[in-house]
Amino acid sequence: MKTYKGFLTAVLLATVLTGSVYSQSNSIRDITANKYALKNLIAGIHSENDGVKRNSIYFAGYYRVVETEDALISQLKNEKTPSTRILISLVLYEIGSEKGLLEVKNLSLNDEEAKVRRMSTHIFYEYLQNSMASDFGDQ
Repeated sequence: MKTYKGFLTAVLLATVLTGSVYSQSNSIRDITANKYALKNLIAGIHSENDGVKRNSIYFAGYYRVVETEDALISQLKNEKTPSTRILISLVLYEIGSEKGLLEVKNLSLNDEEAKVRRMSTHIFYEYLQNSMASDFGDQ
């Protein structure tokens, strides 16, 4: 069972990191005209219900909603569940949050869970590689 979870995590990470190379962040206005959509998404990110919280975090990353950056960073700092901290780290990478990725770097150095440190290190390393590649491509 432990190997299966590790495999699923690796597949999820590879899928997310590969797909983000060609993506662009969005405003909530690009996705929906509902005036409460952002408020509801942020409320979901801070929800006490783990399912609602994880789905809200996931959708913030899936649609790359840049307005959720501060809520995600706040939740990352306060989150108790290791797998949710990893998910938030992936989403911050997906939306291209430089401020959020600095928090991911801190997570990679200071988290008490080895898995969270390892995954956040890989996420931050991927961010550095992509930012260096784009810097060299612009010259």
